[in-house]
Amino acid sequence: MVEPTSVVFVFLDGVGLGPPDPVVNPFTTAATGFITDALGGRLVQGTPPRTSHNLVYRSLDATLGHEGLPQSATGQTAILTGTNAADLMNGHYGPWPGPTLRAELARGNLFHEAQAATGAALANAYPPRYFEHARGRRLRLNAMAAAAVAADVPQRDLAYYERGEAVAVDLKGTYFQSLGHRGTDPADSAASLLKLAKGTTFTVLDVWLTDTLGHARDLAGAMELIERLDAFLAALATDLGDATLLLTSDHGNIEDLGTKTHTRNPVPLLALGKGALAFKDCDSLLDVAPAVRRLWR
Repeated sequence: MVEPTSVVFVFLDGVGLGPPDPVVNPFTTAATGFITDALGGRLVQGTPPRTSHNLVYRSLDATLGHEGLPQSATGQTAILTGTNAADLMNGHYGPWPGPTLRAELARGNLFHEAQAATGAALANAYPPRYFEHARGRRLRLNAMAAAAVAADVPQRDLAYYERGEAVAVDLKGTYFQSLGHRGTDPADSAASLLKLAKGTTFTVLDVWLTDTLGHARDLAGAMELIERLDAFLAALATDLGDATLLLTSDHGNIEDLGTKTHTRNPVPLLALGKGALAFKDCDSLLDVAPAVRRLWR
C-alpha cells in the first residue's frame, strides 16, 4: 500500500490579504524575502496567483457566503472538514466552537483521516497552566485543538518541547524561557516540525498568535513575528523532502491594524512541494479539505 502524501500545515489565525498600506499592514514593510521571492510579490492584495509544478499561491474567500465578519470557529471548522460551518450556525461564529461545531468536528475531520493512515500530530507546545486549566475544565479549545482532541491526537507539553518534538507558537520560546526552558529560533522550530512530520500524514502548527497581535493592533510585534515566520517557512521549504507544505488562514485581521476587529479580506493559500498542484483550483475555505483529501487517496 502506498502511503499518502505527508501534509505539513502551518495554520495562521487571522491573516488576510489587505491593501499594501504601510501604516496598517505589516506585510507591506516586514522583511519577508522568502515569501516575496516565492510569490513574486508581497503577501498583500494585488499580488497575482502563481502556479508551478511545486508551488501554488491563491487567495481564498473566507466569508463562507455569509454577511458580517468571519470568525475563527466557523472558519477553522470549514478548513478542517470542508463543511460550511457558517451554514450550520446561521452565520459566522467564534472564537470558540460551541456544541454544534464541536459535534461537527467529532463526526470527522482531517485529523481523523490522517490518524487512519500513518497518524497526525498537533505540533504546538503547551505550558503547564494550559493543562491545569484543562483539568479544571476552565479551558476553551479553539477549533484546531478541538479537532485534534476529537481524533485522539495528543497535546504536547514542555517535555516534548525540550526534546525538539513540539514548537513554540512564537517560534522563539519567549514565555517558555521565563519558566526556565530553552529558547528557540525559526530554524530550530522548522527542524522540530519536520521531525514530527516524518512518517506522519498530517502535521499541524496552529499559529494563533497572529490573531492575538492583530486584535492588539501591535505593529512592531506583528512585524517581528511575520519576519520570524518568513525565516521559518524558508527553513521548512529547504528540508521539505517528499512532504507538501500548506499555509492558509481562517479570516483576516493582522493585515489591517487600523481596526481591532476581523476583516472580510480574502486569505492566502500557499502550497509548496510534491503535492502543491492539488490546491491549484482552491477558491474558498471550503476547498481546502477536499484538496488535502485528494493527496491522501
